[in-house]
Amino acid sequence: MKVTTLFFSFLQLFACSSSPERSDSSNLDTNQIKVLIDNSINEIISPVFGYRFIIAGDFDGDRIQDTLVEHYISQDNMKETNKFYKNMLEYDDLVDTTIKKQPNSYVLCSNPKIDTLRITDGEQQFGLSFLKNEGDLTGDGKDEISYVINWADWSNTNTWHIMTYRKNAWETLYSFSIWDWQLPSLPETQNQYGLFGLVNKNILDSSDQNIDQINSNFLEFPGLVRKVKTNVIEIIFRNEEAMLDTMQVDLRNKKL
Repeated sequence: MKVTTLFFSFLQLFACSSSPERSDSSNLDTNQIKVLIDNSINEIISPVFGYRFIIAGDFDGDRIQDTLVEHYISQDNMKETNKFYKNMLEYDDLVDTTIKKQPNSYVLCSNPKIDTLRITDGEQQFGLSFLKNEGDLTGDGKDEISYVINWADWSNTNTWHIMTYRKNAWETLYSFSIWDWQLPSLPETQNQYGLFGLVNKNILDSSDQNIDQINSNFLEFPGLVRKVKTNVIEIIFRNEEAMLDTMQVDLRNKKL
């Protein structure tokens, strides 16, 4: 049900309430009706902050554990903002609302010497779908990380990024194609896929029966990268034939 449909329903309700038999509402003026409509809609559609990733690791090789924290900022007021809305039934409305907020997504480290990992300031995104410490993949004493952007679009294809921290900056070590359905749903959300991609994003709360299973799947997800040996990883990816595939990658030359 779109918001416009709600407006028509409320207008019909107030039109009926202005009959002689309902004198208690017959004196409402236009502004009062608008306030009642706005309040009723706000009770139905409510903001959901959304999950923020937090991971720990030694990202600069100083043998001290640091913390990376995801941030999702509205560029309208440069403050943390909600990612989703409860009871916004149309996915199109969620995408439109997100674009209007002009969100900026980045990851900050507890160590001020480590630069900000800038995910994207693209308007059409909900922050991160995934963030993980992959451990030391290259043998240089530093932990690498993986991340995936949670795009506010209808596609079910995406990109997995492996990052390392070198020369005081984050650098892409390797990237590969995936499907969004290879990732578990985030806490409070459940992606709904059709034949050609994402068709809706259901926003859950503690009263939903399946939220415990979603949280369990999210926490138990091992990722799509496995270290075979120093500088060699095995990935689960979407190949050029659009098939699910597995291969080993040498990170020194980015080849099999």
